[in-house]
Amino acid sequence: MRHLYKVWLILCMAACLCSCKHTPVYQPKPDFIRIENNMFMLQNDTFFPLMVNYVVDYRCLNNTFTVVPCIYYEDTGMYETHTLADNKTQLTAHLQLIKEMGFNTIRVVFDRLHFDENNNPYYLADGQKYYLHNKQKQIIKGLEQFVALAQEQNLKIMLLIKAPFHPQVEKFTIALLKAFKDNNTIFAYDFFNEPLYFDTEKHRSKSELVRIVSHWELLMRKYAPHQLFTLGLSEPIDVFHWDASLLPVDFVQIHTYHPLRVKNEIYWYSTYIHKPWMIGETALPSENDSIPYEHQCQFYDQVYRYARDCGACGFGWWEFQDANIGVFEGKYAGILNHNDTTCAPNGYRIAGSPKPVAARIKANMNYIPQTPQRPLNYYNILGYTNICIKGKIVNWKNEPIEGAVIRGWNSDWSIGMHTFTDSLGNYTLYTNDSCVNFIASAPGMTRKELYCNPTYISGPENHNTPLPMQKLEYHQIDYKNYLLPAAKNIFDINDSLFSTYSIEARMKPIRLRKVQLIDIR
Repeated sequence: MRHLYKVWLILCMAACLCSCKHTPVYQPKPDFIRIENNMFMLQNDTFFPLMVNYVVDYRCLNNTFTVVPCIYYEDTGMYETHTLADNKTQLTAHLQLIKEMGFNTIRVVFDRLHFDENNNPYYLADGQKYYLHNKQKQIIKGLEQFVALAQEQNLKIMLLIKAPFHPQVEKFTIALLKAFKDNNTIFAYDFFNEPLYFDTEKHRSKSELVRIVSHWELLMRKYAPHQLFTLGLSEPIDVFHWDASLLPVDFVQIHTYHPLRVKNEIYWYSTYIHKPWMIGETALPSENDSIPYEHQCQFYDQVYRYARDCGACGFGWWEFQDANIGVFEGKYAGILNHNDTTCAPNGYRIAGSPKPVAARIKANMNYIPQTPQRPLNYYNILGYTNICIKGKIVNWKNEPIEGAVIRGWNSDWSIGMHTFTDSLGNYTLYTNDSCVNFIASAPGMTRKELYCNPTYISGPENHNTPLPMQKLEYHQIDYKNYLLPAAKNIFDINDSLFSTYSIEARMKPIRLRKVQLIDIR
């Protein structure tokens, strides 16, 4: 009888296994980069991407769609070459210089799509529209030529593509994945650059976003099983929607910039997301006037080392060359400036020269990680001093949630600021303006939105008297004002400037639930 029962049990288990639908499990090829123990591996060695962001444009040269350097590289506002052969020489020179400086990876910004009046997507090349629905072969062939040049320089590529929400973009994405599925130069695809800023649907639920990203993951597993899948996230407030702890990516890529914020954001991601992560973009802009080149070098040293201390699996700098367009932060973040010229190994003379920060890439390669310390301004990142709103974030059992994020805005949503909870679930939200709009969430937890007036319990809360620096927003904050008098580098901050306030307010506890995800496959 016992024997018959065992036979019956085995048959039932076999039937269940046969009836289940499983996502295929792919073993990466040995010459492709994979992830083990939260680090990238290439064959038997650790691979640490030292990455520079490289923006490309598109041209029609000799009646051929081709990838070219961005128009603001070299002689800003004009293209340097006008034949396929000369363009190849220029691209090779750029890639040779990138390799020579110590980078082993480039993040190719290939997502600059346009849409016509009928919402049909296309790439624009010398005034000619290359529509995805009928020109994808020409577009992919143009990209293949660029990838081959990177391969010649032994550079790996993270390819940033347009998020495939649109049906035609998804079809093109599939064609792209299929075309490069056996090409180990492309080690990862970045499906969406900074959704916090560029997602046009601002109120998606976490469950909906997990379903969307899971669909993209399935495209990767089906059509590019040996390459990796990521998104370019911006800052911890992504957790309100694009919750990295829930999204089924192979690794998390974060973009972080301002000196007062960068270490705090690294610390939060490395402590609470529990996924492999790397810095995809960071920089301190410098034109060697208002911000000296020496400060840019210090920024690279300190951020690179702190990222390594916190367990980063890669490090990326924005970008190859100064843009000389737009706002200051975008103009001067490049590795190259536009001064003088630089002779590349192939003899091509690049209009521009490496800033001193370029030498820091190789200088930091052998850094040995240390135990990281939480930044001094972690709970008051921007040094606000007018109001401190105190409260607690808990789960439905009234247990504290550590690492939750709460953001407050003033009444017209023009100024926002955020902070994090400690191990007891407590937070101290410092602000220079009265906050009435709030959002709170935590990795893996629901989002709570509320409009309320905190209870002011001390200080001269008189709205007839304007608060000082009430409209101070972080882009206007100069990190140099927060340094110690004898500071030796730009991260020697005066911690006494981050713990003072005039008015105290209290909020009622905020309760969050765990996000319930159904079987999205």
